[in-house]
Amino acid sequence: MRVEFFIGWRYLLSRRNSKFISLFTLIAIGGVCLGVMSLIIILAVLNGFHDDLKEKILGSMPHVRIMPYNGETIMGYDSLVAKVEAMPGVASAAPLIESEGMVVSQTQENCAAQLRGVDPEREQRITRIKDYIYSGAFSFDVTQSEEQVRYPGVVIGSYMAQILRVGVGDIITVWAPRGVKITPFGLQAPWRKFRVSGIFETGLFEVDAGLVYMSLEEAQSFFGMKNAVSHLEVRLADIEQASRMRAKIVEELGGYPFTGTDWIVNNQNLFEALKLEKAVMFVILTLIVLVAASNIVGNLTMLVMDKNKEIGIMRSMGLTSGGVGLIFVFNGLIIGAVGTFLGTVFGYVVSTLLDKYQLISIPGDVYFISSFPVNMKVEDFGLVITASLLISLAATIYPAFRAASLPPVEAIRYE
Repeated sequence: MRVEFFIGWRYLLSRRNSKFISLFTLIAIGGVCLGVMSLIIILAVLNGFHDDLKEKILGSMPHVRIMPYNGETIMGYDSLVAKVEAMPGVASAAPLIESEGMVVSQTQENCAAQLRGVDPEREQRITRIKDYIYSGAFSFDVTQSEEQVRYPGVVIGSYMAQILRVGVGDIITVWAPRGVKITPFGLQAPWRKFRVSGIFETGLFEVDAGLVYMSLEEAQSFFGMKNAVSHLEVRLADIEQASRMRAKIVEELGGYPFTGTDWIVNNQNLFEALKLEKAVMFVILTLIVLVAASNIVGNLTMLVMDKNKEIGIMRSMGLTSGGVGLIFVFNGLIIGAVGTFLGTVFGYVVSTLLDKYQLISIPGDVYFISSFPVNMKVEDFGLVITASLLISLAATIYPAFRAASLPPVEAIRYE
C-alpha cells in the first residue's frame, strides 16, 4: 500500500482531540447514502411505471397498423395477412375494421366509441384484451333465452359500461357515421342493436371508456363493407423494432397505396414525457448527493486544519505536495465510496421489498395501478454509482489543494 493511501486511511479512522470531525464524517456518509438510495428507488419506480404503462397500452393495441393512403378499404385481405405473417420478425397478423361511432343504452345514456370489428381468435394473437375480461367473455356469441330477441354480441370497456349503466346481457344501440345515407328526410346514419357479451378493464381510461369490439362479419355487414376491411393489425416479435418493421411491411406489400403507423409513433409524446420526467428526477435527486458533497468538503477542510503539524512534518520528511493532496483525495473518496455502497445496498433492498410485498398502496380507482411497480436496471445502478463517485471526487479538490499548498515551515513554526 502506498504511504499516501495508508495515511489517508489512518486519518479516516483516527480522530485525536476532536469528536466533531468523526460526527461530520458520519453525516457526510449518511448524506451520500441517502442520495444514492433515493435515486435508485425513484429510478426503479419510474422504470416500473414506464413498463407497466407500456404493457397496458400494447395489451389493447397492435404493434403496427397497415391501412390505405386514401382511406379506402382493403380487398383480398386474407392473402395480405398470410404474406405479412410470413415475414421474419412478424409474430402474427389479422384483419381489422375500425370506425368512430356512438353507443346508446336503453336508459338513453350515451358516449362516443371507437368501433372495432375483429376475428376473436386472431385478435387474441394480436392483443391481450382477452386477459382483461372481468365479466362475461371475449366472445360475440351471446347465450339468450327463447323469450329474448336475439342480437349479436359486443365486448365493451368497464368505464363505458359505467357510463351507459349496462352489464353483461344488456342491450345497447350502436350508431356509426360511416355509411351515412342521404334520404328525403335528411342524413341517416346506420344503427344496430347489440347485446353486451363481455366487459374488459385494462386500467387505461381512454381504452376502457372508448372501445367496442364486435365480430368482423358483423362489422362488415354494419358498415356495408362486404368482403373488405379497413386495416391490417400486426404483432411483432420485438416491439422496439416497430418503426423499422412498419416500413419493411409497407415495402413488402408494394408501397402505395399502403401506409402504416406503429405504437411508438402513436404514443411518442407520452413516452417522451416519461423519459423527460425520469431525467428531471435524476437531476433533482442528485442535489441530495451534492449536499452530501458539501459535507465532505467541510469534513476534509476541518481535517486539514486539525492536521497542520502532521502535514508540515510529512513535507519536511520529503513527502511531495502532490502526495499530501492525494492523502485527502483518498480520504474523501473513501467517504463517498462507503456512502455510495451503503446507498446502493439500501436502495436495492427497499426496491426489492416494494416489488415483492407492495408496501405502498395507492387507490386503484383513481390510478391505473394499485401499488408502485418496480423495475431495477443495471445501467441505472451504474449511472448512479458513477455520478456519486465523481461528485465525491470533485468535493475533495479544494481541501486537497489547500493541504498541498500549505508551506511546511509555516505548519510547524509554532509547534
